[in-house]
Amino acid sequence: MIQFDHIAVTVDNLESSIQFYEKLGYQLQHRFSDQEYRWATLKLGTNSLEIFEPVLKESPKIEHLAYSFTEDQEAFELAKKLGTIVDETNLFYGDLNRKSFFLEQDEGIAIQFIKKI
Repeated sequence: MIQFDHIAVTVDNLESSIQFYEKLGYQLQHRFSDQEYRWATLKLGTNSLEIFEPVLKESPKIEHLAYSFTEDQEAFELAKKLGTIVDETNLFYGDLNRKSFFLEQDEGIAIQFIKKI
């Protein structure tokens, strides 16, 4: 089954953005950082939001919609319908105990598919 997972947006100031979304009722779940970004995941009910602050202002903006999947073959078939061939060799394993892959939409919005493991 494939269902909506989260939206990710780039912000200028992570701390003030966290405070803003907490005032809207979001709860901070995690904070992360690497050489390119500082980011946080927040939750409001069953909805998730990821906010990214580029460490270097030249870093690319991140804007994507994410969908979770439970069956690899179903997600791979949907990716194929959207014009991308995906298999186990294309999966990214991240810090959040999940595997995922990205598709690019023509308008510049990335679509992420996530399988939580």
